[in-house]
Amino acid sequence: MPGWLNCHWACVRRPADTPIPPDRREPPRPVPERHAAGRCYHIPICPYPGANALKPELPPTEPQQPEHADFLLIGGGIAAVTAAQTLRNEGEQGSILMLGAEAEYPYNRPPLTKAFLAGETTIEQMWLGEPDAYRNAGIDVRVGCRAQRICPDTRQVIDASGRRYHYGQLLLASGAHACRLDVPGAGLHGVFVYRTLAHARAVQQWIAKNPGPVGIVGTSFIAMELATTLTRMGLKVTLLDRADRVFPRIHSDLLSAYFLQRCENHGIDVLLNQNISRFHGRGKVAAIETTSGQSIECSTVVMAIGTAAQTDYLEASGIAVDDGVVVDEFLQTNQAGIFAAGDVANYPAADGQRQRSMHWQNARRQGQIAAKNMLGQRIPYASVLHYYCDFLDFSFTFLGRSDQAGQRITRGDLAERSFAELYLEDGVIVGLFSTGRPPEETQLLKRLIRDRMPVRGAERQLADPGAALDSLARETILILQGGAALGAFECGVIRAMDEAGIMPDVVGGVSIGAINGVIVAGNPGRAAEAVAAFWDEIGVLAPVPASDALGGAMAVGATILWGIPEFFKPRWLSPGVQGEWWPASWTSLYDPAPLRELLARHVDFAKLADSPIRLIVSAVEVDRGELVYFDSRVDTLTPDHILASCSLPPIFPWTTIDGRHYWDGGIISNSPLEQVLLRSGPDNKQVFIVDLFPGERPLPSNLAEVLSRRDEIIYGERIRNDAHVRELVHEFKDLVDEVMSAVEPDAAARLKQHPRYIQLMGAGGASTITRIVRDGSTKEPLAAHYDFSMQAIQRQRRAGYLTALRRLAAQGQAGG
Repeated sequence: MPGWLNCHWACVRRPADTPIPPDRREPPRPVPERHAAGRCYHIPICPYPGANALKPELPPTEPQQPEHADFLLIGGGIAAVTAAQTLRNEGEQGSILMLGAEAEYPYNRPPLTKAFLAGETTIEQMWLGEPDAYRNAGIDVRVGCRAQRICPDTRQVIDASGRRYHYGQLLLASGAHACRLDVPGAGLHGVFVYRTLAHARAVQQWIAKNPGPVGIVGTSFIAMELATTLTRMGLKVTLLDRADRVFPRIHSDLLSAYFLQRCENHGIDVLLNQNISRFHGRGKVAAIETTSGQSIECSTVVMAIGTAAQTDYLEASGIAVDDGVVVDEFLQTNQAGIFAAGDVANYPAADGQRQRSMHWQNARRQGQIAAKNMLGQRIPYASVLHYYCDFLDFSFTFLGRSDQAGQRITRGDLAERSFAELYLEDGVIVGLFSTGRPPEETQLLKRLIRDRMPVRGAERQLADPGAALDSLARETILILQGGAALGAFECGVIRAMDEAGIMPDVVGGVSIGAINGVIVAGNPGRAAEAVAAFWDEIGVLAPVPASDALGGAMAVGATILWGIPEFFKPRWLSPGVQGEWWPASWTSLYDPAPLRELLARHVDFAKLADSPIRLIVSAVEVDRGELVYFDSRVDTLTPDHILASCSLPPIFPWTTIDGRHYWDGGIISNSPLEQVLLRSGPDNKQVFIVDLFPGERPLPSNLAEVLSRRDEIIYGERIRNDAHVRELVHEFKDLVDEVMSAVEPDAAARLKQHPRYIQLMGAGGASTITRIVRDGSTKEPLAAHYDFSMQAIQRQRRAGYLTALRRLAAQGQAGG
């Protein structure tokens, strides 16, 4: 091969001195101008089957100034495209540059094994957006531009032509390349791997000239989709696999036997327990020989034996690589400002195991999450392995894993193609095979897998195809607002819920709500007792005059002057260092250091991650002015994280964690409800919201009441009225149902197994919201939310308890 021909990574590797056969030489075919949203390289088609070739421009003779991109995305697939679109949708105005290694404009990969191979669609129909849409959004897309080296220390990327790019944030979405067997004859013409558009075109062209039998090595999802399409094209197909069953990833003898029967019915031969020893042929393939001595005649061979992450350009970069790019829950690598998404990312799954998913839906979702985290939103990626396959005359979904399942439960009838097989470990569903089942059921079971919800004792319910499963996945959420001393009201609510037998699965809290929330999460089974003990400890003894109002005012004055020894202390009573004694240098009025020790006495933070109650608290990053959320599922929470959520200026100083500075989350939003639902899903929830600031109150009659009412309105919980959105969603769902009713039944059944159909149409059970609101029928005493007297705390606790009892009783949930 001529030295200038720098082949794409999926190219067949041949010795440099191997001549190109005359019959395989083709003139270079440049990329059409319409493909280029940005600068485009001149890329010929590699003369060998299944490969693109890149002829880079010669490196510049003088060092060039690196081109800068605020967001540099390596890859041209769905993960990179979705990330770029998400950045713009989030309002990001910085420059976005996408470098794609392939010669083609970003395209949708799933049709390669289906409609495109069969000649039923064009590449333009597979594009992930029109070129004009990228240009109009200010997204610079460059094709045929392969990354060669990453330099995190200088924040630079060098491509194969020697060009340098400087980045602010970097996303690695380079995908994976198809694996090939290293056996004699693997370089014969007619032997292909299958992953890219170039591979698909090469197979198309070859089969058009050589329409003989096809041997497919492997029985993976791609292998079975290829077999389906080639069989429909009238070709004889033989599948070979070294495994002892079809779809070895599923680990199901029942399903393997069913798949084998379907193959036999459609004329597909399947040979299992077969290792390939060599490919025979003179110049082009004629037969496959196995180690058992069998010979299978074929004029085309496609290897579908898996993929390997594309990471060769990361050598010496310091970026951790282990079967892909190693990322954390936020899809961030071990290098600052570098994220990874899609087929190349090795991420921690919901069950704690690391995995690399090669599915379109996973790449799309990771692209969204990575982009948001590049903007500092810190959203964890918690998903379940999801595979979807069109196989012969039906489609199916496979979720999670089944390799170590100790129990299997079947649901429905496989013969009727309405069937699910559930895989369980220790009373928890870890995997699912589903075909023809309602999308609501699939989505709900996916949640059970993701959240590892116990289902022990529900085996009969799971096995009954007509039984609803909503109750197994129903999640209880408790939202606790900030409000200083008014948090004692929440203490009473928690007691009433405890007596009613209602234990939250998730607690979302802000400020004093974060304190109550962490005590609830840190003391499962005894939350009411633990929260009450905390409030007993911080209550201030105050004189009891004839007037409660006067007593409250005196308690507030004492708190302002002297602080609360176990909670916070005034700056003027704590001489500081480095000039902090002088008020001109203060950044707060009080020092909350005692709160750290107080929290540590009431919560074992080392065990918080293992609590059955998930905790989500919010804070505001001072430097950026953005809300951030700390989640016990993904963050190692400490007293400082709770203190950060309570750091209301100018009362308390900002709290510093890992070099970042945080204020009270209530500054922006006094409730994390939206984020809790974003992280745990909006459907099938039982939500309890404690409103510390009443929505209605008599009109203020003096300036003090005006200020008090102002604070109530600012910090009051306002649930977004999304009734109109819900109406639109129902309208669209009704429209989809009407369209599906007009679609041919077999085609409709396939579409209903599609991941996006399941996601969008598979909404689970309806959620309910119960609001427990502090009474607002009378005027509030002045500065009631700063009254930490024992008398006021007891009043608030009792009010919260009685209010919650009445609200729960109205819903039939009150305890005995």
